Amino acid sequence: MKHLSSRYACGLIAALLLSACATQENGTADAASAGIGAAPGSLVANGKLTPEGELRRERAFKAYQAGNKALAYSEWLGIAEQGFGESQFNISVMESDGDTGAPNVAKALAWLQKAADANYPEAQFQLGQRYNKGDGVTKDVAKAVAYWRKCAALGENRCAYNAAVALASGMGVPQDRAGAIALFTEAGSGPTALVPAQSELGKMYLQGSDKERDYAKARQWLELAAAGNDTDAQYNLGVMYGQGFGVKADKRKAAALYQRAAKQGHPMASNNLGGAYRFGEGLPKDQKKAVALFKQAHDGGDMQGTVNLADMTFKGWGVRANKTAAVELYKAAADAGHPVARCRYAQALRHGDGVAKNAGQANRLQEAANNAGTPCDSDAPLGEWVVNRRTSGRS
Repeated sequence: MKHLSSRYACGLIAALLLSACATQENGTADAASAGIGAAPGSLVANGKLTPEGELRRERAFKAYQAGNKALAYSEWLGIAEQGFGESQFNISVMESDGDTGAPNVAKALAWLQKAADANYPEAQFQLGQRYNKGDGVTKDVAKAVAYWRKCAALGENRCAYNAAVALASGMGVPQDRAGAIALFTEAGSGPTALVPAQSELGKMYLQGSDKERDYAKARQWLELAAAGNDTDAQYNLGVMYGQGFGVKADKRKAAALYQRAAKQGHPMASNNLGGAYRFGEGLPKDQKKAVALFKQAHDGGDMQGTVNLADMTFKGWGVRANKTAAVELYKAAADAGHPVARCRYAQALRHGDGVAKNAGQANRLQEAANNAGTPCDSDAPLGEWVVNRRTSGRS
């Protein structure tokens, strides 16, 4: 296909996509036959470019490459007005980018709609993007999904992926797990498979109810995505091996997977790798490395990493003990709603460990932790509760 990439629609610098594909849409498969029986001066016949249409299309791209935007617009406009989706899309991009004057969003949208109605996949993808974000149109996720489904049916994996994300989350459309899995499978299969789709499939099969969970399929898709360097897949596959979900537990393999994801900045993987070093699970014990990784997880926004860093700081494991700094970390995670952090902070407030005593606040935090399913007894001193070994209910 020969179409433009819009700064306005895609957030990218405008560039030519010059890889020509022989498709019915772009008319290069059999331009000569399209001219048979065509009226004199026709540029499009039977959905294909006539020989004259092909010549004008090539002149348009050469003009665009040479910086002659006015000539490119003129050549594409003639083809677009006769219903050729690719040219309609290019006119939309040029109107969006203001290539021949001031940007004109209304005209850009009108041409984009025409191209989408002409079954041009890129136009359907971009129109879906606009409806999903409310970009120049009223936000309507259902319309976005409808357009993405159309271009997914034409083999556009990005459309299948976007529609699947919307159906899986149920944000703006009814949640549809089966529909999401079907679309993720489509997007994650074949020679143009999308690695993020494989990762999402693995995660969906790993999670959910007992009836929905399928560890064999989870592992199949996660291994594909992990091989494609997807950090979420590496993390989730690490969880499977670490916990023995559908596979024989292998702490060393889990740690190796966490390490791959952590190196790329995955906060939860950093936290789990920190735990592996802290407790010597699949790796030699190393409290200093554990602290560094918990800090990395904390800096990345993982609240469990924040709690673990606070535990290490409170007790002085791998780092100089500092109760005040530790309690500040517990408070930050508690304020973010982390149940274990709420219990830890409640214990600190109850006993005045690193913070002034406040029984009322301790009671409220203890109740919040219990209501979230985290058993909390703030009467127990924090220093006795936090231990450096795996114990049920404790860090």
